[in-house]
Amino acid sequence: MKISQKSSPAFMLFLALLVFIGCDSTSSNEDITETFPSENLENARIYAMDDSGGNALIIWQGGEILLEDFSTNYTGNTEHLIFSGSKSFAGILAAIAVREGMFTFETPLGELITPWDPESERGQVTVRELLNLTSGIATAPVGASQTSSQWLNAEMEFERGSTFRYGPTPFYIISWIFQQEFRMNPIAFLDEHLFTPLGLVRGSWTNVDNRFINLSFGGSYPAYDWLQIGQMLLNRGTLNGQQIIPPDIFDELLRPSEAAPGYGITFWLNGQSAVNKQFQEELPAELQNQASGNSLISSAAPDDMYMKSGLFGQKLYVVPSLDLIVVRFGAPFQSNFSDNRFFSILLEDSPL
Repeated sequence: MKISQKSSPAFMLFLALLVFIGCDSTSSNEDITETFPSENLENARIYAMDDSGGNALIIWQGGEILLEDFSTNYTGNTEHLIFSGSKSFAGILAAIAVREGMFTFETPLGELITPWDPESERGQVTVRELLNLTSGIATAPVGASQTSSQWLNAEMEFERGSTFRYGPTPFYIISWIFQQEFRMNPIAFLDEHLFTPLGLVRGSWTNVDNRFINLSFGGSYPAYDWLQIGQMLLNRGTLNGQQIIPPDIFDELLRPSEAAPGYGITFWLNGQSAVNKQFQEELPAELQNQASGNSLISSAAPDDMYMKSGLFGQKLYVVPSLDLIVVRFGAPFQSNFSDNRFFSILLEDSPL
């Protein structure tokens, strides 16, 4: 195990706990005993940190941190802006709400948004379609803010379920549903049902329209805590005896749509992205044309890999078949990081 000299005493305690309990008994790959060659790890670190402006890198496998590195002024406990990595917290939020019986993924929005006509096409859009970005509701451009009036008055741009369109409006809408209809702050809801049960911080979140949590790109979160979110995801919704998302609900987060074969409910999926040209054309700029073949994230990595992803290389990768989690934070305005390049280096000639 390689441990950065910048590790804090608090993290050493955290690491000790990981060794004994950090890999939940439900982990799906107990037979994996190999680790990456040290040269691969170091070359991946050089690429992710030195060559492409990284602020944090943690590579975890099978209960161990194999490598960690942080830039000046950062530790694993430092909050870091995750940009669109925030969107996947909206998917986790929705999954927990389904667990709590507040709605299902097939609930029409007209049943959740009082001002919308339940019989209208917009009112018949489901929670699933909203969060897998195939709702057909017109969205603001990537990174744009909107007022609540603007997103409540957004009209249909496409037939629902027919077209993938990446943008912030669906995440403003789910935030509005929680705060306006359920009278719940969505981050306070996550704090109660996700962060506190796992012993994590809630992070810091900006608002949109002055009072609604920006679930699209407003989150700042620490690397060590994001790692544990990854462990919960790797274990299909459970960590250290705490079931956050039941497995049947969790599986829905990773179910792609016909219109978006590389996107589930707020999570990017590695396999089969090339089968839909329109989907490829709608990808964020940092994901376009970086991988070959059908693979959205990396042709060098297994098809079962999925990720949270944000601008400037904010990444949480989960690879169940390798029992692998990678956290990478990138410096703002450093946009030359490639998922495909990183995994090509990490997995080069690997016995895994």
